[in-house]
Amino acid sequence: ENTDPTCEGSKVYTFTYTDCAGNESVYTYTYTIELDSFILPANGLSAVGNLADAVEPTPPTVTDNCGNTITPSPAVKTDTPDCQGSIVYTFTYTDCAGNTADWTYTYTVILAPFTVPANAGSTVECIVDATAPTPPTVFDANNNEVVPVMAESNDPACEGEKIYTFTYTDCAGNTADWVYTYTIDVTSVPVVPANAGSTVECIADAVQPAAPVVTDACGNDIVPVITENTDPTCEGSKVYTFTYT
Repeated sequence: ENTDPTCEGSKVYTFTYTDCAGNESVYTYTYTIELDSFILPANGLSAVGNLADAVEPTPPTVTDNCGNTITPSPAVKTDTPDCQGSIVYTFTYTDCAGNTADWTYTYTVILAPFTVPANAGSTVECIVDATAPTPPTVFDANNNEVVPVMAESNDPACEGEKIYTFTYTDCAGNTADWVYTYTIDVTSVPVVPANAGSTVECIADAVQPAAPVVTDACGNDIVPVITENTDPTCEGSKVYTFTYT
């Protein structure tokens, strides 16, 4: 018999017949080795929530039709998308006869929604203290910082709420709001000067005095409501009362 071919080729068995007179005849049987194409498993596919999870997969173990293991080429990876999309790893298997086939593993990256901290707030007396807060730092599922857009409500006329809303939107369009609410609550009583007075002889001289300048806790002037008692018939008290609210 001849030497085995390394892959494809011919394997020949030769039978030589010799009679007693030394006459010879040769009979041969030839195997033609032609390696059929091998079969790969189905391609792989999975969905992940971020790009970091799209790691290189382990390719399947593949043998040719004679049971010999075929080592695939190193993986060829498609470009990584900026946000979400597909990442494909391709492994090429080639047997000794040159038969070739590709096995692919496809990751579908669907960016998972991010989370924001719980809403926050505080109470202040003056609208001037209801300044825009510093929003929390938020990262998307790919660990990229998401920069928010701020919107604010109108200032209340006196007390009420001043609301700042920060809207975060990642590259995939996932969105979430973080809200900071100021409760405007004026609790300080207006501070007025000590009561005053004077003595005059005639009711005509008991004219209404100038109102003291009084501001609220936030520095806003308060216009008082002025009331007066009935004039005394002769002597007595003429009282002007300034009420600041």
